[in-house]
Amino acid sequence: MNAILPKISVIVPVYNVENYVSKCLDSIIGQTYKNLEIIVVNDGSTDNSGHICEDYAKRDERITLIHQNNQGLSMARNNALDVASGEYMGFVDSDDWIAPDMFFALYDNAAAHEADISMCNFYYVSASGELSPYSSESAETKILDGIYKIAHNIRLSNNCVWNRIYRRHLFDDIRFPKGKAFEDIFVMHKLVDRANKVVLSPECKYYYLRREDGITLKKFNLGQMGNLEAYMERHEYISGKYPALEKTCRKHIFQSLLWLMRKASRDNMLGTYKEALAEYINAVKHYEFSDCGLSAESIQLLKLLFEDIGLYAEQMQIILKGAGEANG
Repeated sequence: MNAILPKISVIVPVYNVENYVSKCLDSIIGQTYKNLEIIVVNDGSTDNSGHICEDYAKRDERITLIHQNNQGLSMARNNALDVASGEYMGFVDSDDWIAPDMFFALYDNAAAHEADISMCNFYYVSASGELSPYSSESAETKILDGIYKIAHNIRLSNNCVWNRIYRRHLFDDIRFPKGKAFEDIFVMHKLVDRANKVVLSPECKYYYLRREDGITLKKFNLGQMGNLEAYMERHEYISGKYPALEKTCRKHIFQSLLWLMRKASRDNMLGTYKEALAEYINAVKHYEFSDCGLSAESIQLLKLLFEDIGLYAEQMQIILKGAGEANG
């Protein structure tokens, strides 16, 4: 039966994940949905990841292995998209793994509801192996279209690309931004907007490993400001097409800025990047923040940040010490 089902191209970027990639690839080649094109992109790994992938490519003819100089996650995905031949696209990060029936379940829902995007719930996996479901908002499958599919994507900040499949045409002229962190946020709303409808399953089929060296947990650096850039770009896109969602998108800009400033304060990096951060702060200043649902504490911190980054830094150190987060 699987032989007549449409091909799904599964894109797996790989970079220095020798301790994780075998579990990832085992979970993909063991899928109950057999008509897969598995495109593994070794993005200039300096550990044994490339050799491990070569072994898997020899064992399973469905695997296409691309070796490239290190270009980053976005370009690894983009280069795979350029050669993918499936009717559907899917993504799995190489330190994660998936349930044996994930792609069959995703396709089954896509076909049953004629949806361009089919997605499932997922588990956060802690370093100790503890599982926490991402969402428990519904026990039933949902089918969303129009503004509702966009609202779901925006309001849940549901920006990961890897727990779903997409009709190939959605990526016709959409690619991930080169050299940007939080690359999924730059593209997810565009894909959802282009889709005829989105079907959402409450079942957790994807296992997302929260590594201590992951982008959201590692020490602050200026590249992480891509998070703010993505939300600002998304606000511009959404506010023109879906005015009812403008305030929510604007709220996410401020929340992103405050999250990043907190990280920079915690890691004692406000001084190191003072001039560059000032440019980002000035870019956000012109947005109105009193009417988009921010907490009173967030509004006070924004006022302080916009007035004097030095005073903000002093106040944030008090907050961080109270929360037990301060370094030094």
